[in-house]
Amino acid sequence: MLQRYLWKLLPKPQRAFLLGRLSVVDRQVVNKSMSANLHFPKAFEQRSCLFIHVPKCAGSSVCAALFDNWSPGHLPLYWYEQQFPEQFAACFKFAFVRDPLERAYSAYAFLRGNALGPRDHAAQKLVSHYRDFDDFVGRWLHPETIRQQLHFAAQTDFLTDSLGHLALDFMGYQEHLERDFQLVCEQLGHSALLPHVNSSRQRQSMPARDFCSVRTRRLVRRAYQRDYELLGYE
Repeated sequence: MLQRYLWKLLPKPQRAFLLGRLSVVDRQVVNKSMSANLHFPKAFEQRSCLFIHVPKCAGSSVCAALFDNWSPGHLPLYWYEQQFPEQFAACFKFAFVRDPLERAYSAYAFLRGNALGPRDHAAQKLVSHYRDFDDFVGRWLHPETIRQQLHFAAQTDFLTDSLGHLALDFMGYQEHLERDFQLVCEQLGHSALLPHVNSSRQRQSMPARDFCSVRTRRLVRRAYQRDYELLGYE
């Protein structure tokens, strides 16, 4: 309560300056932590689980199947750990991940080809400045810049605890989505079909590695080095 009060006392320009120094994931944490009525989500409580929704990793489909289209947003694991330690310790914690190259291309194609709401207009404007995916990666997608854009933030920024460890009970892979989703359902004692929602309309049918340049693959590997190492995509 005191933290929220002191935060509100700061002039807006100072708050904006401080938030601007943080990564986009940490900015979300600060904004959420300073809001009123914090509580462990009822949808998670009902299933005794915690789902971390990593952008462009089938999270919208999972939410549609398990939580009647309710979405927790893209809050990281460490936020739940610090805000709700008892529930965090007791619940089944899971997430889905994806090959970093395929995820980066999916986010790019999604922003280029879909009609989205005002919240995503800045991201759409960003990608529209580049000729194609190779151009976007070469001129923008770097370790320093991905921290500032939610669609392209590293997956491990969402999936690690306060000590930087992967602290999930289960990590599903989009490459084996149906199989891994059914494993989650078995763990939760729930039967559900996985719909396909929030897809990218303009993405090519072939994998990104089949049409992007060697340089692009190398730059993506550099930008998402920790994802490649911790998520098993070496």
